Amino acid sequence: MGRAARRRGVGWTELDGSHIQRQTRSSVTPGRYIRRVLRQAWKRLPYFLVVIVVAAVIAYLAVSFRVAQTVTQVERVPLDPPATAIAATHEDVTFNSRDGIVLKGWWFAVSRADRAAVIVHGRGRNRVNSDFMPAAIAKLLLVHGYSVLLFDLRGHGESGGTRYTLGIEEPRDILAAIDLAASRADIERARVAVIGESLGGGSLLMTVQADPTIGPVVTDSAFADGNAVVSESATKYTNLPAWFTPGIVLMSRLFLGLDISQVTPSKVVAAHPERPFLFIQCTDDTTVLLHHGLDLKAASANPGTELWIVPGCEHVKAFATHPDEWAQHVLTFLGRELGTDKPSSVPAGILASARRGG
Repeated sequence: MGRAARRRGVGWTELDGSHIQRQTRSSVTPGRYIRRVLRQAWKRLPYFLVVIVVAAVIAYLAVSFRVAQTVTQVERVPLDPPATAIAATHEDVTFNSRDGIVLKGWWFAVSRADRAAVIVHGRGRNRVNSDFMPAAIAKLLLVHGYSVLLFDLRGHGESGGTRYTLGIEEPRDILAAIDLAASRADIERARVAVIGESLGGGSLLMTVQADPTIGPVVTDSAFADGNAVVSESATKYTNLPAWFTPGIVLMSRLFLGLDISQVTPSKVVAAHPERPFLFIQCTDDTTVLLHHGLDLKAASANPGTELWIVPGCEHVKAFATHPDEWAQHVLTFLGRELGTDKPSSVPAGILASARRGG
């Protein structure tokens, strides 16, 4: 029986008269047990690492997707100041973008004007509410004989649409605005100047790619490359570390259809040496860095292209800080391109109003 017990298990039992003696064949010490657990854990470590990496990637992409959805949608700020702060009379206009989105704006007419201007605002702003001071700029243009259209891009102000696209879809809005201005003023489309700030400026340059026949182009704080401006400024809008930016860009392309690698205003400028541009860039801009203005100027082979580098100002604040010089640069450039006379001196009241923000 003892032999059978030894063959079957870990111990054996010996019968000796009135008592039973049990002995353990072998015992496991704490040290051996720990070593056994460690060996098993080591064998499973690759599987644990794979699980951790997969979970981290899923979390990274989920956060990136959520941020891509939210960062391309902006809070709609109020229309302030009102249209009456620009001129006593205006027309509320509603028109469709080239892809059908409903756009809203204000049309300010100058009697018998042979030129017009469309002002294109930046990200998160609207037709009149911006550090760019579009109300004061519109007043300036009206004084100099330009009928003016202020309007809201898609996803902004009172216009339709749910998000902005960094210049992918905005050219459709701008082309529709140019059409409206030319129709209201009863002039050729080539006599409609277009002035864009920041997102509006980059989108305006992309509009040249869509239709090279549009009128004179002035940009203030425009970006030269979509990937570059996103990588440089994304953390300001997402409040996430910079290593999230590639994921946000990827999710935007895969799920929102926004491929910002297509947005390369400097390449558009290079592709159109037949036309001059006026670029305005502040030296202290922390949103669209100084090199964007330099890159845009370097891309143009037209001798008439100008870059005005404005000292000591932040993003889109060239007019607010240097209204006299801004007016001179812009009006002279537009006058030359549209064949009008050299602009007269700017009325003091207009510049005083600009400094007050009205």
